[in-house]
Amino acid sequence: MKKSRLEIFVGARGWNYPEWSGEFYPEDLPEDWRFSYYSNELQAVLIPYDYLLRYPLEEWAEWVEDAPKEFAFYVELSGGASWADVHQVLEVLGELLKGIVIVMDRLPDIEALASLVRRAKAMAPVCIHSSGGKVSDQDMQTLQSCHEVNECWNGEDEAPVWGYSGAAVLLRDSRKQNSPDILRQMIEKGIEYAGACDAIALFFTGDSPKISDMRNARTITDLLV
Repeated sequence: MKKSRLEIFVGARGWNYPEWSGEFYPEDLPEDWRFSYYSNELQAVLIPYDYLLRYPLEEWAEWVEDAPKEFAFYVELSGGASWADVHQVLEVLGELLKGIVIVMDRLPDIEALASLVRRAKAMAPVCIHSSGGKVSDQDMQTLQSCHEVNECWNGEDEAPVWGYSGAAVLLRDSRKQNSPDILRQMIEKGIEYAGACDAIALFFTGDSPKISDMRNARTITDLLV
């Protein structure tokens, strides 16, 4: 089962959760120190699109400086994102930017979406997250084949669609049942279908991703790769 070349990053979508205070963050930790604490405890983060618009460039630059050199930033972009609104943050993330997840959260203009994919791919590997069936299967297949991008996996479908090298992203809802056995089976399937990808990023999502899910997943990945 081990693939010596394969990295698996475990983290959450976002880090600024008040519910984590006391369970993960020290209760007296100031809010603006949370990312530095997070980045020294976990391997990666999926930055929600609204975070990109909320925080100033200076703060992103400080977080990049504080993060360990092996830390991985993945960025979530809305399918209707304006490149002008986000490209400066992506540039600040620099070499720590390991992947971009484009979320199909609205009915897209396919030409505009293709332009967004091309620009994003010039900065990092791209994975597409089809949210709520907003993109037809035919358009999704065309997008993947023309631009050689993978589709995110939720850990439940028959197999991840990771036919291309680049980003392989697993988005797992923390509201689902995530026992150690379920997590192990899911991670093993991800490794099996990783193909030419050098890394898999496993991000737990939800209103407040469970710290226990991330800790269990980290233990399992340490045993498998």
